[in-house]
Amino acid sequence: MDIRQVDLNLLKVFDALLKKRHVTQAGISIGLSQPAMSYALAKLRELFEDPLFVRTGRGMEPTPRAQALSEPVARMLELVQNEILPMPEFRPGESTRTFVLCMSDIGEMVFLPRLLKHLDAHAPNVKIKTVALSTPELEEALTSGDVDVAVGYFPGLEGAALRRKALYQHSFVCIVREDHPTIHDTLSLDQYLEAPHAMVHPEGRAQDILERAHERLGIRVNVRFNLPRFMGIPFIVAGSDTIATVPLAVGRRFAEFVNIKLLPLPFPGPRYDLHLHWHSRFHHEPANRWMRGTMSELINGPQQHEPLRNTKRAGRTAREA
Repeated sequence: MDIRQVDLNLLKVFDALLKKRHVTQAGISIGLSQPAMSYALAKLRELFEDPLFVRTGRGMEPTPRAQALSEPVARMLELVQNEILPMPEFRPGESTRTFVLCMSDIGEMVFLPRLLKHLDAHAPNVKIKTVALSTPELEEALTSGDVDVAVGYFPGLEGAALRRKALYQHSFVCIVREDHPTIHDTLSLDQYLEAPHAMVHPEGRAQDILERAHERLGIRVNVRFNLPRFMGIPFIVAGSDTIATVPLAVGRRFAEFVNIKLLPLPFPGPRYDLHLHWHSRFHHEPANRWMRGTMSELINGPQQHEPLRNTKRAGRTAREA
């Protein structure tokens, strides 16, 4: 017998006939008409080269061959029904899984605390590992499953098998120390141009958008400090007359632990989209779906990325410069 000839539906017919010993009643139990059952029985007899069921006064009685097949067929159908067909359920409250997330230091500052608070309440044994990868490395890691989800701004991550979901559109804000001697409640373009700046230059990240906006508007800032990461920025700004332009959510996070204030930019600030990224291989995987849904809900809920409402500006604007 060639296994390619075996149709799982035929085995369901066989099992129903064993239980009911009547063609019509067996068909009703599995949703098949009497003609369809007769056709399936004929295929079974051909497949096993045996009558399998013989009509008697007590109904369709199984042959010795059918009796020998009854237990293994029932076991196979149970295996398919209970272990192959069901999608495995992910129970976050019971899971000890480690999720690997790719995010920048911005993501670690802004998103990770919200996620960890949620995990403490709903998935106390789930663990998180974060990594920072280049775009080619990230695409490979998402494909292999070494990274479950990436969150943030990844403009070059465009593989055909990758999926993404837009989270929200982000903007920039200027941060200065609370007691800055010359910058008070508003920020003019003159002040922005004259002040020493601290800037971050992570490759392919949001700061590239800011630099392109500067170039487009003809703005040349006085860069005093050039850093590869954001973590040093709030302490430099809080302890000097230096200012910095950072993503809005980052500025608000900084303001929670250092003495700084947030001011709108004195020119039309650029905006950019943040996304969740994952690979199509894991689109239906329950744990991956749970993590994506959790992060999307936490990041897209009432958040710190609402626009800065202070629109008063002093001095000339970039369009006037």
